[in-house]
Formats: sequence, C-alpha cells, structure tokens
Amino acid sequence: MGFFGYLFSKQGLRQLAKVVLVNVVLLVLLWFALAWYSDHGEHISVPDVRTLALTDAVSSLQERGLAALVVDSIYDEKSTGGVVVEQSPAPESKVKEGRQIFLTIYRSEPPMEKISIQEGEFAQVALIKLENKGIKYDLRYVLNSNMVGSVISITHKGKILKPGDAIRRGERVVLTVGEASDGVVPLPDLTGLTLDRATVILDSLNLIGQATFEPNPIDGQDSLLFRVSRQDPEFTEDALPVRPGRLIDFWLTKEP
Repeated sequence: MGFFGYLFSKQGLRQLAKVVLVNVVLLVLLWFALAWYSDHGEHISVPDVRTLALTDAVSSLQERGLAALVVDSIYDEKSTGGVVVEQSPAPESKVKEGRQIFLTIYRSEPPMEKISIQEGEFAQVALIKLENKGIKYDLRYVLNSNMVGSVISITHKGKILKPGDAIRRGERVVLTVGEASDGVVPLPDLTGLTLDRATVILDSLNLIGQATFEPNPIDGQDSLLFRVSRQDPEFTEDALPVRPGRLIDFWLTKEP
C-alpha cells in the first residue's frame, strides 16, 4: 500500500486525527501560557499621589512595587513647593510591577524670567510683557519730551536691567516712562485687549477707563473672552496726547 493509500485509510485517518488533536491541544496550552505570562504582574492599581509631598508620593508608589520619576515642574506662588500636581498613568490604572509613574511637581523656587524690554520701547508693550512673565512693577514718570509714553529705563533693586537680564518671577521692578513737559500723556490704543490689560495700561497713564460689554458676559470666565473693539477718543497714528485723569470709554465684544 502506498503512502497516500495509507494516509486515506481508516488507520491513517485515525493517526492523522491524533496528530491534529495533539497540535490543537499544544496550541491551546501555548496560548494560555502566553496569556498568563503577559498578564503576570499587571494587576497593580496605581495609587492617587496627587497633592502629596514628593517623599510621601514616592513611598506610596514603592509600597505597591512601583517606581517614581519626576519629569517636570511648574511654579504657582499659591501652591506648596515639592507637592505632586500631576501623574501618569492616571490613578487606578492597571500596570505591571516595577512600572515608572511619571510625576509633575510644584517648584519651590520661582523660575527666572528674561526682561526682554528695551529702552525706547512703548510702555504699553513693556507692561504686557511684565504681566505675562509674572513680574511686578512700579511706574515712575520723568519729564522727557523725546520719549513720551516710552521706556527710559527698568531697574531692579537699584540696578538697571538690560533686555537679556533675568530676575525671578514675582520680583518687583521700577519702570521709568517719559512724560511730556506740559503734563499730557499719549492716547493708548486699547483695540484687541482684554479688560484687565486695558485697565492696567490706563492706570499706568493715570487715565480713567469706563468699560461696556456688548452683550453682558455670562460670568467672570466668559468675560475673559471679550476684547476691546472700539474706544472713545478713537486712537489714530496722529492722535493728540490727553491729560491725566481723562475719561476713556471703551467697548468689549466677543466678535473680532
């Protein structure tokens, strides 16, 4: 009897079925073994370590067989330095034993910020830069008809700062601005500014602002979306200076 004759005989088919059955069983066992191996240790629940001090967060993670790695830090003057603010993976995630948990903490020291303000720069722009960098300031006016409304100097603890110099966020500087000898100030361009920024600029020039929302904002968060769309007196390139104490009306809308 030839090979194919034996293969398709009853005895041959019976042997073939045994071989197929054995292979199926082996494949099933292999699948379960791989599933068990890949799932082994993946049942550790990540604890919530946010709001904990870094040392406490590390201890909490180590108790569950996890490691901690600080990958970033942010500064908030209202928060305590060294406290965990964010974590990844998120709390209650299922991870393997020994997995690193990435942490972001609050900085203990405020970051250094470059001044980036040059002599002759328009005071409005300088004030916005200082606000964005979280640097506090006092305004000082001196008579200088050639630099009306422009920065004459910026000092920190008596030292004149150059554009590339840096100080810590939250520090205070003195911004010296030129003022016309006849006691007038330049009319500012408020277009596109938020209410807070427009108010800061008007205060810096000793002008009184009166804001009108169109329409009224729903709440304080909604008001942050409004921008100045027009003002009275209207700003133009050849607008005449105004006297300190002048009322400046301006309107804010959500539309561009």
